[in-house]
Amino acid sequence: MTRKLLFIISIIIIFSFSNNEKDLEFSYPKNNQAVVIMNTEKFEEFKKEWRGEDYYYICENGKDQIICSVLFYKLNKNEQKMMVDSFDPEGETTSPILPLTHFMNSNLKKYEQNNKIWGESTDDFMFKQNDIIQVEGTKINQKNMYAYCMFGKNIFVNIHLSKINYTSKDSISMRQILDGLKKKK
Repeated sequence: MTRKLLFIISIIIIFSFSNNEKDLEFSYPKNNQAVVIMNTEKFEEFKKEWRGEDYYYICENGKDQIICSVLFYKLNKNEQKMMVDSFDPEGETTSPILPLTHFMNSNLKKYEQNNKIWGESTDDFMFKQNDIIQVEGTKINQKNMYAYCMFGKNIFVNIHLSKINYTSKDSISMRQILDGLKKKK
C-alpha cells in the first residue's frame, strides 16, 4: 500500500471512532454565571420559554425517544430566606442538596418506585432516579433521572431525563448524560 492510501485509511478509522457528542449549553438569561453544560448527541432542538421568573428548556423528540427538560427555578425572596438563608446564613453555599430537597416531592410521587439518590452535597450536582411502572392501572414503564444544582443564592436547576418503555440500555445512556454534566466555570 502506498503512504497516501494508508493515511486516508487512518483518517477514516479515526473519524469512524470519534465521539459524535457535542456540548449543549443551558443558561438562565438574566444571569450569565448560571450555565450548565451537557455533553450528548441525543438532543437537537429545545423549545425555550419563560414561566414567570423561571426559564424552561424542553426537547421532546430526542434520539431513542428520551425526553429532556432543564428548569432554571428562580427563588423569590421568601423562598430564598426559608430554603437558602436558613441553611447557610453566611450565604456561601451552592449545595445541590437544596434543589434536590426542594424538588423531592412531585405530583407523581405515589407512583414512583426504585428511588435512588447519589452524589455528595459538596459536589456541583446531586442526582435522583425512579421508575413509574404504572399510573392508575395503566402500564407505562417510565424511567426518570434527575440532576440538581444551584447558582448563587437564588437559582435552582432541575434537569430531568425520562423515557417510557425504557430498556437497560436507555438507563445507561441517561446515566452517562447526567454523569457528564458540568457547570460552566
